[in-house]
Amino acid sequence: MKNYILKLTFVLSLVCLFIVSCNNSPKAKETKLENEMEDVVDAQVALQQSKLDSVSDYVAFKESIELKIDENQRQIDEMVITINASKDSNKAMYIKQLAKLEEKNGELKTRLQDYDQQGSSEKWELFKVAFNNDMDDLGKSISNMAARNMKK
Repeated sequence: MKNYILKLTFVLSLVCLFIVSCNNSPKAKETKLENEMEDVVDAQVALQQSKLDSVSDYVAFKESIELKIDENQRQIDEMVITINASKDSNKAMYIKQLAKLEEKNGELKTRLQDYDQQGSSEKWELFKVAFNNDMDDLGKSISNMAARNMKK
């Protein structure tokens, strides 16, 4: 009898476990599926918005940098004209330095044009930081050159 009660308890436990585990109705599963589909749609919309924001950020950055590059080129051209008009003994050295600055300005312009927008936002942020540092260095070099040129 003891064995019979033990078997009956075991079978009843399995039946209870089965009933409890089958509590998910098709209606509940359908509701869960609909919620997950809405989440996917929301994620796709957020991704598209992120891509649009990234492109507009790149376009704005590119336009502002192109203006700075053009201004750098204008300053270099003015200094070349001024140095060519002078009778300084270091004229060749200054022209050589200005040629290096002009080359660096061209390299920055090429680097901006060649940047591939496809990538992570971290890559874009790193590019902007590095590019801005290089632009600042070039701007300081041009300013220093102009200051030396003005002293004469």
